[in-house]
Amino acid sequence: MRFRFSFAPLLLLVGCEALVGKPTPQPADLRPDDLRDNAIPAGAAEPAWRDLMRHTAIPEPGKALHPSVSRDGSMLAYSTTEFGPTAQVALKSAQGAAPMQITRNGGDNLFPRLSPDGRLLAYASNQGGNYDLYVARVDAPMSPMQVTFEAADEVAPSWSPDGKHLAYCARTPEGVWQLVLVDIGSRVKTFLGAGVYPDWSPDEKDPWICFQSQPRSPGGRTSVWAVRPDGTQLREVVGDRAQAWSAFNPRFSPDGRWIAYATLRRSPESRAWGDPEAADDIWIIRPDGTLDMRLTDDLSPEWWPTWGGDRLFFVSRRKGGQNIFSVKVKPLEDDK
Repeated sequence: MRFRFSFAPLLLLVGCEALVGKPTPQPADLRPDDLRDNAIPAGAAEPAWRDLMRHTAIPEPGKALHPSVSRDGSMLAYSTTEFGPTAQVALKSAQGAAPMQITRNGGDNLFPRLSPDGRLLAYASNQGGNYDLYVARVDAPMSPMQVTFEAADEVAPSWSPDGKHLAYCARTPEGVWQLVLVDIGSRVKTFLGAGVYPDWSPDEKDPWICFQSQPRSPGGRTSVWAVRPDGTQLREVVGDRAQAWSAFNPRFSPDGRWIAYATLRRSPESRAWGDPEAADDIWIIRPDGTLDMRLTDDLSPEWWPTWGGDRLFFVSRRKGGQNIFSVKVKPLEDDK
């Protein structure tokens, strides 16, 4: 099974393509013989999460990708190849039950996003050739409304808190990805500048859009930034000035007080024994760039975080295959 969409341009943005050069040297303090000779006592450190749940069980070569969860955490939308050779959007209860196939066309359907009220679903599809954005009613998904009509690819929609606008990224003829806002009713667009994978904060009175930067050069690293919807107050939230690791796939928490994101080549364990060119772990950080905390620490790649209710969902290759898992985040529980 394969996606028809060429992920190479997007994967390049997060440094996920294999880099040419010498293999990364194994950190001296993480050699296997050191671990055998110096066992870490049980309970020496507790993870920042609890209550791991698995929400999909798709066998290889099938995949689950791009999860989106309703605000109350009850419904899970995602892109998947479990129905056939092309990626289709599925919707299911986050607590179980069989998935319902939302899209049924010959193209690939990616980046589903549930609206704030849970009644609408936005996604990108190449059923007409290039990728455009569509919006469908959850209770009548077979009659979607096409929102964008440009000749270039337009992907990764994110809803404004009032459900009237979408933020997304569009590729220019020169191959540069830029952030765009569109009024769903009038189709009027606002261009914010370069960036990919935008996510709108949930507070209408204090709106922000976080997004992933583009690398300055092929194989370069990316970071997470935030900007007002009017294009003002641009700032970097998290990144590596030394360009050794990448931060990508940012998502605001339901209360807007945290941003979850994935990393690439930041984890020394992943560099030593994992799959460092795919992804490392999920991290959380305050929107002002403080309290940067590593959340997951599995050796399997984990990325595409998204929030729902009191849980943080993400894509992982742990336990075989590529599926969707979630955890409860202790720092969020401590905030209550």
